[in-house]
Amino acid sequence: MSGEESLRGKIALITGASSGIGEAIAEDLAAHGMRLALAARRTDRLDALSRRLAEAHGAEAVAIACDVREPAQVEAAVAAALRRFGAIDVLVANAGFGYRAPVVDGDVARWKSLLDTNVFGLLVTLKYGVKPMLERGSGHVIVTSSVAGRVVTAGGGVYCGSKFAATAIAEALRMEAGPKGVRVTTIEPGVVISEFQAVAEYTPEIVQNMLKGTTPLMPADIARAVTFALEQPTHVALNEIVVRATGQAYP
Repeated sequence: MSGEESLRGKIALITGASSGIGEAIAEDLAAHGMRLALAARRTDRLDALSRRLAEAHGAEAVAIACDVREPAQVEAAVAAALRRFGAIDVLVANAGFGYRAPVVDGDVARWKSLLDTNVFGLLVTLKYGVKPMLERGSGHVIVTSSVAGRVVTAGGGVYCGSKFAATAIAEALRMEAGPKGVRVTTIEPGVVISEFQAVAEYTPEIVQNMLKGTTPLMPADIARAVTFALEQPTHVALNEIVVRATGQAYP
C-alpha cells in the first residue's frame, strides 16, 4: 500500500494551524488525501487555508476557533472535529510560540502567555484529543517540540524550558498510550524560517549565528518529516525525530 493510500480519508486535528509549521503540515496532509480540522485563534487565516486546500487538493477542511490556553475551547474543538468527521486519527499538537530575553529582563506577562500556550495548552490538547483515540485503540499523536528542548541557549531560558517540558510530556504520553495502540511522535526542529523569529523577537544576528550561512529549514521540511512518521506501519512508532538544517551545528 502506498503512503498516499494509507493516509487517504483519515482525519487530522491540527492546533496552531494558521501559520508556519502547522499550516505546512495541513498542506502536506491535504495533499495525501486526509480530512482536516484546523484549529487556531486566527480564524480568518484558517478560513483562507481551508479554501486553498480545497482548491489545490480537493481536501475537506473545517476551521475551528481555538485558544489552547482555554480548556473549554480545546474540549469544544475536539468535539467539533468528532461531530464533523466521526473520529480523530491524527492529533497534531503544534500550537506554540517563542520569546527571547535574558531571565532578569523577561516580560512576566509574556512568560505566562508562553508557558500557558506551550506547556499548559499542550497538556490540555493531549487530555481531550487523545481520549477518543484511546477509546478506539488507535491513533497517532504528533507533538511539536524543538531542538530547544535538547540544548539551552542564553536568552532562551523560558522557551527552552517549555520545550524541555513538551518533550517530557510527549515521552510520558508515549509510555501511557503506546501499549493501548496510540503512537506518539515528538518532532524537534532546528532553525525553521517562519513568523516564529519575529514573534520571538530574534535579532538578525541570532539566526545568522545559528546557521553560519547554511541553507535554513522551511516549514514544508518539517511537514514532510511528520508525514513520514504517519506513513509507517502501525507496529512502527518513530518516537523522536530531530530535524536540523544540514549545516546547523548549534543548537
